[in-house]
Amino acid sequence: MILKGNYAREGLLMGIREVKRAAMTSLGPNGRNTIIESETNSIPRITKDGATIVKSIQYHDRMKEIGASLLRQSADQTNKFAGDGTTTSTLIAASIFEIGQRFVRDGHDNIKVAQEIKQAKNRVQEFLKEIRTIDESLLYQVALLSSNYDEQIAKCVYEGIKAGNVTVEPGGVKTTIKIQQATQITRGLLHQLFADKGKSNQTLNHPLVYTSLKPLEEISEIVPILNTAKEANSSILIIAKDISQDVLSNLIFNHTKDIIQIGALTIPGFGTFSDDLIGDIAALCGSENGLGQIVKAEINQFETFLHGTNGDCEHRLQQIQGDSKVAQERRKRFDSKSAIIYVGGSSEAELHENRDKIIDALNATRSTLKNGVLPGGGSAYFHASKLLEGFEDNGSKILKAVLRQPLKYLCQNSHINYGQIAEYLTNENDFNIGFDQRKQCFANMIDQGVIDSFQVVSQALEDGVSLGSMLLTTDVAIFQDSYTPTPLKYYRKEFF
Repeated sequence: MILKGNYAREGLLMGIREVKRAAMTSLGPNGRNTIIESETNSIPRITKDGATIVKSIQYHDRMKEIGASLLRQSADQTNKFAGDGTTTSTLIAASIFEIGQRFVRDGHDNIKVAQEIKQAKNRVQEFLKEIRTIDESLLYQVALLSSNYDEQIAKCVYEGIKAGNVTVEPGGVKTTIKIQQATQITRGLLHQLFADKGKSNQTLNHPLVYTSLKPLEEISEIVPILNTAKEANSSILIIAKDISQDVLSNLIFNHTKDIIQIGALTIPGFGTFSDDLIGDIAALCGSENGLGQIVKAEINQFETFLHGTNGDCEHRLQQIQGDSKVAQERRKRFDSKSAIIYVGGSSEAELHENRDKIIDALNATRSTLKNGVLPGGGSAYFHASKLLEGFEDNGSKILKAVLRQPLKYLCQNSHINYGQIAEYLTNENDFNIGFDQRKQCFANMIDQGVIDSFQVVSQALEDGVSLGSMLLTTDVAIFQDSYTPTPLKYYRKEFF
């Protein structure tokens, strides 16, 4: 079937408008929970995570489903590059399409309107860069805000980010954190067949570690080591200066046939570089005089993280002489830490909800380290909208209205009069002033710790404008007459 012009856009808008309304109930500190029927087990999922809500909505009506699937894609894009802000990205995309469609219905050219929206967006992005604040002391506040003011989760995330690399695992009733010695190696998977099934990376839990300062030329050299790992029913990580093709083929065969779970890294180099690095790793992992063992190894395409490297390193540190850059980097390797956050919850539903909070808080806090923060509570977007008041083009008018939507929905979820808040902020010249929804007062949002990661705010705007503009310029929709949605379980994976 084919629909054209306003008929096509109105059909898409029906699904998009409904997804927006569902997602907006979760926005802000006073957002409400959404219960989602599970396709994988009998326990429904309860969440305030906007990305989860958006991804869980499907329609049998084909046009509605096309619109909803586009919002799911936009939310995924924002989550991929910023790690948070999916609800805001959904709101911006849906609002641009909804408000922009009113202008198109009145006879305005949709191509020109979309171009004007993108030009207005560029002006807003420049404004956001100018008013951002870069201050590492704000990391805890970012974690607290992103975790919906869960102090225990915020504390764990803050401590984990300070430690370095952070992983998340299921735990007991209470969310806890474990800080441990760790190190990072800029060497990735030696072969893609070592990766875990269906993934591009490999995780080894409590692996034995074997290190070799010489190249491994014959499989017979490590057969006793492999037998030890097999007898102990343990995985093993092999680190050597080089591994021959014959040895590599044997390791891959044993790994892919599930005989032994194996990981392998090579550390080639000139001079003493590779010897020093392998020797340092051996000391960290306790494998200088045989097999060592660590808590976990995570290997991706480009680097490896070794967690729980609790070897006796004092003698190795004493051997590092001088104050050169290489010597400093080697000493730093022995001081590295990593963290494991164990997600707590008294039920499976609470476990998933806390996991969502932790992931959002981790992503927002990481991006804050790189790019700084903006005043939160929708105030950054609201103040940016005032920048567009002097422009008469339709795109600026649309984006101005769109940028005020986050504050509007935050007020709506808190049962606060949006009109009064908007009037006050319109006359406020300090860009850091906003309305604190929890304390229900106007304040300097940076000082109050009501802040958003710049990367999250910027990426949500970028992705929302991109999708909204594309939807606005759609003139033809081609779809099947009969349609059965693909079950969500085929492409949505639960965390645990």
